[in-house]
Amino acid sequence: MASRKFVIAFSSMATLPFPRFVSLVLKYPVDLKYYPRCFVAGLISLVIEPFRWIEKLVYDRKLANTPMPESPVFILGHWRSGTTLLHNAICNDKQFAYINTYQSVFTNQFFANRWLFKPLMKWLIPEKRPADNVLLSVDFPQEEELALCNAQSYSFYNFFYFPRQWKTFYNKYIGGQEANASDTAIYGRRYKKLIAQALLEYNRNEFISKNPPNTGRIKDLLTLFPNAKFIYIYRNPVKVYLSTVNFFQVTLEPLQLQSYSHRDFEEFVFELHERIIRDYETQKSLIPKGNLIEVRYEDFEQDPISGLENIYRTLSLKGFEAARPAFEAYLESQKKFEKGRHPLSEETLKEISRRCAYTLQLYGYHSEETGK
Repeated sequence: MASRKFVIAFSSMATLPFPRFVSLVLKYPVDLKYYPRCFVAGLISLVIEPFRWIEKLVYDRKLANTPMPESPVFILGHWRSGTTLLHNAICNDKQFAYINTYQSVFTNQFFANRWLFKPLMKWLIPEKRPADNVLLSVDFPQEEELALCNAQSYSFYNFFYFPRQWKTFYNKYIGGQEANASDTAIYGRRYKKLIAQALLEYNRNEFISKNPPNTGRIKDLLTLFPNAKFIYIYRNPVKVYLSTVNFFQVTLEPLQLQSYSHRDFEEFVFELHERIIRDYETQKSLIPKGNLIEVRYEDFEQDPISGLENIYRTLSLKGFEAARPAFEAYLESQKKFEKGRHPLSEETLKEISRRCAYTLQLYGYHSEETGK
């Protein structure tokens, strides 16, 4: 099983268009000890490059002519804030299309060659996410950031390969400070193409998204979809920090092409946590009235059906009662999964409380509410 986890992990870079793969490894330094990993990923990228061109020739025009939804729904929130639970639940409403795990990895070979790549991915993918034991499947809902990364590398998730450049990737792909007009245009076209793939795959007209980096991209999303609707979910920052450190580190280990110390990693999580939430708070006023709902994770966890009903009512989404049985069945199935626990000393709690003071105060949490 360990080897399967390794293969599917590095394949997320190996499915990049080969020219983009080359440009990345030439632009950002690859540490010597990761040369073999980089070489294998590059070789796979080169071998599957012809399939990308088949996809473009056969499907690009059809995708370009696919009507976009007027009001796609975007789930926002810092990583480990409950975005996956909320997204997976709403995806049980059959009116919504979504990005699935297969699409997120084989974005460039999604339709024309899945007879080959989808069975291969089913064999390679682990049964559960190594970081938190959440079930995995090629057909399960997934966030768009990995798909954007694999499509054109226009993605914050480049930091998984080059963690020492995370601020550069944030500034360009979330904050927008280092992005030019061409970058923004490519991002918009590629995002709409991803959505078109999902709409065609599920033969649906509406789209539901879950993508934590979008938490700081509200302005860009509204440029693409002026009447988009947003669900923002937040959680106790102490728990979010502990869970994010664990999740990112486990995910980073088989992907990284640069060494990165544990202390540097902790500092990265602290900075990222405050920065993306500040960006959200700055931009949320741009959202038209009635198109945003903010959800406290702990409240949603206590009564998720009422939480979903409130989301549908607040955002004027249709179809809640029709989807209720599917929601209830999914949420009942999640009760058997035990949450991860993260040991926490008093000294560590004090440090996290100090560094997360902004978000603790912003959302009215107390650091002692950690459920240790």
